[in-house]
Amino acid sequence: MAESLYQKYASLFALFGIKQVDVIAEHWQSPHRFYHNETHLQFLIDEIEKLYALDGINDHARHILLLTAFFHDIVYEPLANDNEEKSAQLLDKMVTARYPDAQIVREMILDTKTHEPKSQLSEVFCSLDMHIVESGSFAELQKWEFQIFKEYQMVDYKFYKQGRLKLLRKFAQRYPKNAHNLQNLIEYVEQHKPKIGIYAGSFNPFHNGHLNILQKAERVFDKVIIAKGINPEKHNNDKMGEDSSVLKYRQYETFTGLLTDYASSKETDTDMTIIRGLRNGDDLDYEVNQLRFMEDMKPDIKLIFINCDQQFEHISSSSIRNLERIREGLGRKYLPK
Repeated sequence: MAESLYQKYASLFALFGIKQVDVIAEHWQSPHRFYHNETHLQFLIDEIEKLYALDGINDHARHILLLTAFFHDIVYEPLANDNEEKSAQLLDKMVTARYPDAQIVREMILDTKTHEPKSQLSEVFCSLDMHIVESGSFAELQKWEFQIFKEYQMVDYKFYKQGRLKLLRKFAQRYPKNAHNLQNLIEYVEQHKPKIGIYAGSFNPFHNGHLNILQKAERVFDKVIIAKGINPEKHNNDKMGEDSSVLKYRQYETFTGLLTDYASSKETDTDMTIIRGLRNGDDLDYEVNQLRFMEDMKPDIKLIFINCDQQFEHISSSSIRNLERIREGLGRKYLPK
């Protein structure tokens, strides 16, 4: 879908002198986007084209709305509060023609920060951008909620839930026509307990074998917390690999003391399970032994084992550290990008 979508609108980009179409595609295809992604972009484009086909807008308005669609969320960092400004700046950087129209697009992008349009055309776009809130069914709102939850998975759930409920209550007041479905969503979020896994380990460093297990766990759980246990006696405070986008967009924490105590601290409003990764039978023997101790301390503990794929069985954090001691950078091939 991605390639044909951008190729289809090559003439639109050409009107504005935009040549870096691959950069636009790269932004929209970022893996940390679950709602603000190409599906959302495609919806906006389809709705704009419907308006044009029904003579609801003219050709000039179509161009402005379409370019706004491509650039309004082009920069999207969930925890940032300047996405609209940076999206507008990227538009400014790429546009080399049709400056007056590009300025209109810029202003409409900035309007999406508050969804308080300053022009009639901006009102059309803001309404399309907020369609899920304005008119989404309860089922559609549930799906939307899960996608937003995934985009904010780096935030501890108790804080996410507090902030999310506050925003949803504002939406229910602001969009009264859909207040009933929004109120149902609020009640759902208040009562829902997502299935969250705690993937615990020393992760010194976090490598591709760990990533393989994490990805498998994320097919089972709504969210997985990566919990790095710190043992002061082992000096496992190495930061190698912690700049990876794999960790940036997920909840990554360190803890000291007992894993059972850490897991208990995360159980509020969630269904929590500990995840342990395995490479081979030796790992299994060790982990089962550790499980018996954890069961003594926390009888109601829930724990699952997930094995890595065969091509990662030989990778270990200690081997990577040894390679790094021999030659700096030698072990980085085994780390996530």
